[in-house]
Amino acid sequence: MSGFSGGARRRAGRGRRWPAGGGLLAALLLLAPVGCAGSPDGDGDRVCLRGSLRYAHRDAEAGTGKPLASAPARNANWELWGRAGGGAQPRMLAAGLTGAEKGGFKACADKGGPLSEVHLKFRSSSANLWRVVNPGTGAQYTFESRHLPEVRTSESLGVVRVPRGQQPAWKIVDTLNELYWPASDANSRGSLCWTSRQPDDDCEQLTFSWGKDETEGGYFDVGDSDQVVLAAGDADSRHTILHEAGHWLQWQLYGHWLPATPDCEEHTFALASSPGCAWTEGFADAAAAYALGDYRYVDVDGTPFDLRNDRDSDWDRGDAVQGRIGSSLLDLWAEDGPDGGDWNRTIALMSRHRSDDFREYFTVERPEAGLSTTGEALDIVREHTLDY
Repeated sequence: MSGFSGGARRRAGRGRRWPAGGGLLAALLLLAPVGCAGSPDGDGDRVCLRGSLRYAHRDAEAGTGKPLASAPARNANWELWGRAGGGAQPRMLAAGLTGAEKGGFKACADKGGPLSEVHLKFRSSSANLWRVVNPGTGAQYTFESRHLPEVRTSESLGVVRVPRGQQPAWKIVDTLNELYWPASDANSRGSLCWTSRQPDDDCEQLTFSWGKDETEGGYFDVGDSDQVVLAAGDADSRHTILHEAGHWLQWQLYGHWLPATPDCEEHTFALASSPGCAWTEGFADAAAAYALGDYRYVDVDGTPFDLRNDRDSDWDRGDAVQGRIGSSLLDLWAEDGPDGGDWNRTIALMSRHRSDDFREYFTVERPEAGLSTTGEALDIVREHTLDY
């Protein structure tokens, strides 16, 4: 429905860009490559497959018509597989990631003997940092490229396209880069994980559950599966994907905790719910808009909702209104805002201190973290009717 965004449900939402070819996998020590991806083209003892991975998707951000669009699947896991002759079973030769810009890949490995065929397998995940699973099986989506017989050195697969029934899973994988990059930039510990609470060798994985026939979704299932659950059409909107991921991120920053959120079942941007609900939903709205570089939320049907508001807006007033919270955060994090042009200091603050609501974040936690609550910062929140 227009003006509604998903939530964190209790049962009773540009930093590092990784090179194609497994650099992140090796750095994280989470999936050790069997071969050396991204190495020089095959020379007789080696085999290489190169190309790019793309997916088609319905683009809610382009309007209510949701036109069909095509995009590169960036930082998606691939595996290079080969089979020796004589009826031998295929074996994995190498693993890595598609490129962070255009979804390209060059998968190379030692043959280890003659190979009768080679192919690539793609998984709906990025390293061991995030994944998309089938709600029926709990397994990642996978598909294989065409199988090439007797590849001697290097072969091009050209553009590999995600199968039609799986395309939204790869849109989710691709879209989550947009949140991971600024989140990892703000990671003061310097690890490659989502937050500073985890070292490189113990990152927690964000899991999305999506299925093409699912009718229920649009929430972070905190306290049960701790997964983001999306219905079939929810992936049409990048804002919806990132809003729900924003709930997971806040839960991570707070050490597997979220504040109480009464009156949150039917929350909307312009109407009052509760301070806890407005804080969690407003943060998720702001995280999605910040990651995408805009100032709006786009519903799954393509309807945009402008988050801009001031004291004259025909909205409810105060810090129980999620739109007031989201816009306040975006203005604090703006390039010309009082927080230094980004959200990094807020993310660092949230990784150390929990806040029950925006009032506590602004009046208690920000001063302790050296963030302003006077001058321009105070003017921003008061313009959004938060009269502290």
